[in-house]
Amino acid sequence: MAMRRVRSWVAGGLLLGAGGLAAAGGCGAREYDCAEEVTCEIVNANGTSNGHCWGQCVYPPGGKFGEPMLVWTGPETFAPSCEDLTWVVPGTDEIIRPSSGTPKLLGRALPRVELHCPTCACTVPSCALPSDVTAVSLAMCGDGPAETRTPFAAPPGWDGACVSPGWGPPEQLGSLLIGSIIERPCEPVVEESPVPRDAVAGEVAIACPSRVSTTLCAQMGQTCLVYQQQNSLPEAWRQCVSIEGLDTACEAPAAAGDPWPRFSEKLAVFYKGVEDTRACTPCTCKPPATSRCEAFMSAYMDSACSDWLVGISVTTQEVCVAPGPAPMIGSLSATWIVNEPGRCTPEGGVPDGAREPEEPVTICCLPRER
Repeated sequence: MAMRRVRSWVAGGLLLGAGGLAAAGGCGAREYDCAEEVTCEIVNANGTSNGHCWGQCVYPPGGKFGEPMLVWTGPETFAPSCEDLTWVVPGTDEIIRPSSGTPKLLGRALPRVELHCPTCACTVPSCALPSDVTAVSLAMCGDGPAETRTPFAAPPGWDGACVSPGWGPPEQLGSLLIGSIIERPCEPVVEESPVPRDAVAGEVAIACPSRVSTTLCAQMGQTCLVYQQQNSLPEAWRQCVSIEGLDTACEAPAAAGDPWPRFSEKLAVFYKGVEDTRACTPCTCKPPATSRCEAFMSAYMDSACSDWLVGISVTTQEVCVAPGPAPMIGSLSATWIVNEPGRCTPEGGVPDGAREPEEPVTICCLPRER
């Protein structure tokens, strides 16, 4: 006659049937505990199998470590919920969902990727010819009630070639006000962008409740991880225990030949909080130590720069020149005397700040089964 046993959930453990069992592998005819069910398969008289209670007995964690948990580690953006954690009992169609709800955040690991700052460079500075030339009706560019000012400026980006911005009759040209040479500064250039902040974030450790029992293992004091074995857990999940506020060692591994594992594998150190104030200093340009810009400007009475009126050297300050009696102005030209704007020195693109961890969390897990 075929023997069978009944299995059902009771308050996080198992309610085991007490019917007679035809045992194999040295298991006696009595109730099976968690430890025996892991190692002993129930075989009926006709050679068929009823399967077995599926779990794992482990030594309980020592010290101040908490209860066993199902722990997931990985990037926070991919963190699952406890309801996502399911698997099928081997040899059956039974789906196990150990818990539900929002997982508990155990801690954060320090970012593993170093902050990568940009490479900074600078554009080349330049000397530019004056963009403002004004005909002033009074002598020596003076102010007065009868004063008039008539713009006579070359076009933007003027290279000094002959231009004729208009005409200035004698009554408008008591003096000529020429603006300063423009020293165009260099601009910072980011040659390589930094790695975005979210790309250097560290991992998180989250935990979901584990189904445990303290009454199903053969040896007193052992803990039964009901329906859970490390090699059956989905990827990235482990059976672990934790302790907050300490960065401490885990238990020593189980002795050789001991069939019951210990929580001996320590995960990377996690922290209750990690303040990451790291940032890259902005790219800037230090101006050149020396810069020499000087040009000679000429004004002409005709529109073709042939009937010379007046000329003067201009630098980085505006200058006023008197063209003489009864002049007219019709064109301008300029040539560089010195055009040495120098070179700028790039600055910035340097890591600044630090990662400040708070309250370490030690997480110790069962060894991965190979």
